[in-house]
Amino acid sequence: MEVPRLVRINYRVRTAAFFYTFFVLALQLWERHAPLVAWAFLALQFLVYPHLVYWRALRSQQPTRAELDNLLIDSTLFGAWSAYLGFPTWLTYTLLGSTMLNATVNRGLPGTLLALACSSAGAALWIAIGGFHYWPGTSDLVSALAFFGILGYTCAVGYVVYRQNRRILRGRDELRASEERYRLITENAADLIAMVDQDGRWLYTSPSYARILDPADLQAGADAFRHVHPDDADRARVSVLRVAGTGKARELPLRLVDREGRVRQYRMRVQPVENGRAPRDRLLLVSQDVTDLRESEEKLLLAAQAFEGMTQAIMITGADGTVQTVNRAFTEITGYEREDVVGQPEKAVRHALQPAEFYDNIYATVRREGHWSGSFWSKRKSGAVYREWRSVRAVRDAEGATTHYVIVFSEAGGGTNGAHPELGQQRG
Repeated sequence: MEVPRLVRINYRVRTAAFFYTFFVLALQLWERHAPLVAWAFLALQFLVYPHLVYWRALRSQQPTRAELDNLLIDSTLFGAWSAYLGFPTWLTYTLLGSTMLNATVNRGLPGTLLALACSSAGAALWIAIGGFHYWPGTSDLVSALAFFGILGYTCAVGYVVYRQNRRILRGRDELRASEERYRLITENAADLIAMVDQDGRWLYTSPSYARILDPADLQAGADAFRHVHPDDADRARVSVLRVAGTGKARELPLRLVDREGRVRQYRMRVQPVENGRAPRDRLLLVSQDVTDLRESEEKLLLAAQAFEGMTQAIMITGADGTVQTVNRAFTEITGYEREDVVGQPEKAVRHALQPAEFYDNIYATVRREGHWSGSFWSKRKSGAVYREWRSVRAVRDAEGATTHYVIVFSEAGGGTNGAHPELGQQRG
């Protein structure tokens, strides 16, 4: 488990501060000719104790809470040490001031009062054991060390707080920038983005909704599905309830009637806004306008049906002559199945009734004039010969480069089983 930031920082600060305090109090004990047991407790308190309370915090199921309690233990022990030393002014100020500063930074005013209460309890406990003594004075060296010690400790705590504040400010700036990015995305997105409650009432709508519905229909608390096509509205409400209950996103088609009475088609995705609670009381709706796409699909479907329904054979090739598609009439007239020719070069379906130069002249004319048409004798897959009327047209892009060839032909009558009939007639 990762060690919480407070535990790590306090361990480093406590270890360094206690090490320094050890030498200051050691000088005081030496000047007062303290007994050996006092030296033992001094070593335990200021050299061993920081590691023990750190270990205690690590072993706790709530390390941060354990560390906050460690600060109160510090206050209690420092109160006892102050009473033992006779409440010397500079040392008492150093010991109690440092613990109260820590408690104030981490717990506010209640922490200050708790630290003062714990220090008083520690001092009272020692007075009950060893009696009350009051020796306010300390040597100039001890006083100076205590002064610089509390000054350094205060600066160290202030620096830690400064670093934390800077980290919070950076996080706030990053959050504000992130919110600004999402706001710009939402406000400029073409998709409809909204948030609704479980009952399907608006909580938020993106500005893109203003292009579809009137402002009165977008007020917070209004029915979000009021202008949905009647056949889709109930299904949309049920989807919202199911997502709120299960937490699983759903996608569904939706028809929306805009302010001008036109029916537009959308693909709407409903997903919960995770808040760790169930049922989910906020749901995100993202609707993509697929009206033009559906219309294009319908047009393509109609074009495909018309392509297949033509009585004339149609073969479309790429600019390199590779066959890309043929229609049903092609297979009926030539006898070649679609699989026989698609992906093959157009030359593969030519026959020997016409010389190669004949086709070269056709495509030279198409490249020069854009089209060619004429009639000539042709042969089916079965070998039967028939007279064919054929048109070849080039398809060019905006820059004039040829991208496809469209070949349309039909049977012109006069079929025969004879071999090598005369060459056909042609015109540009």
